[in-house]
Amino acid sequence: MTEKTKPTDADIKGQIVSWGSQQMTYVIRNGLSMVGHKGLKTEWVRRQLERMERSGEVKRVPSVYARQICWALVEPVMP
Repeated sequence: MTEKTKPTDADIKGQIVSWGSQQMTYVIRNGLSMVGHKGLKTEWVRRQLERMERSGEVKRVPSVYARQICWALVEPVMP
C-alpha cells in the first residue's frame, strides 16, 4: 500500500468527529494512520490543530487528563 500525502485540514476535522464530538491528539493521529497516512508524528498533528485553533476552526475542550489535549470542532457537524 502506498503512503498518502499529509492529511488536509478536512481529514483532521473528519477524525475529530469520527468517533464522537471530540478527540485527543493521539487518537486523531491514530485514526489518520489507519486511513493511510502512515508515519505521522503526534507532534505534527498537534501543531496542525494549534494552527487550526488560531484560525478558529477547532477548540480545546476540558479533559480528565492533565497532559493530553482534547479537541472539538468550533462549529458542530449537523447530521
